[in-house]
Amino acid sequence: MNRLLRLYPRWWRHRYGDEFAALLEDLSSTRSRWRLVVDVAAGALDARLERVAMKRIFTDPAVRRGVYDGLIVSGVTAVLVVLTNVVFPAGPDESDSDPEYLWQYAATLVVLAILFVAIGFRGRRRARTLGAGARAGVAAGVVVAVMITLVFLAVNNAFLGVVSQQHDKRVAFAASGWTSMRAYLTVTQLKSLVILIPAGVIAGIVLGLIGAGIAGRRTAAASGKVGQGRTPTSP
Repeated sequence: MNRLLRLYPRWWRHRYGDEFAALLEDLSSTRSRWRLVVDVAAGALDARLERVAMKRIFTDPAVRRGVYDGLIVSGVTAVLVVLTNVVFPAGPDESDSDPEYLWQYAATLVVLAILFVAIGFRGRRRARTLGAGARAGVAAGVVVAVMITLVFLAVNNAFLGVVSQQHDKRVAFAASGWTSMRAYLTVTQLKSLVILIPAGVIAGIVLGLIGAGIAGRRTAAASGKVGQGRTPTSP
């Protein structure tokens, strides 16, 4: 059974190997062999993926830049969420599908698109490759999707009395069959991650590549001007 330790990365075995070996000995008498093998294999895969992910975040300058920029965008968006949902909420008869709100949502999407292009631009400036812009965009997209979900969860629970008065939420809740508005909003928001994360990834790739392409053209243009400004030397 101790051979299963080899599934874990070396750094993990050096740090936790002895304790884990003793734990396996104890568990082998209470759990079935196959269940223990599956649990150990799943843990080993998680340990390897965790180290790879953390290493990529802290060593890839484009990904790191995307994470930082994603946090900045999320912070600004969080302020807007609080302002529009708590400080200046819509009236109880106003719907998100009203024309004035549709224009606001469209303007928000345009601003977000511009920001993601800028993130791709900054990502390529960090790593000097076209793919760097996409990596920065993807990192930012995932961060924004997760952070905005957390912001809405916090707002919906902390200010349920205000949020529950919104027209669209009242109508959706009445049609849902749920008995708790808090639980309904929480579950609905968590389900939205299934859409938000892929959307953030796709938007990050496309808009990040656009920003990286712009950065590449500017770099090439600047290099051309420098080259033209040089005085040729005699052989």
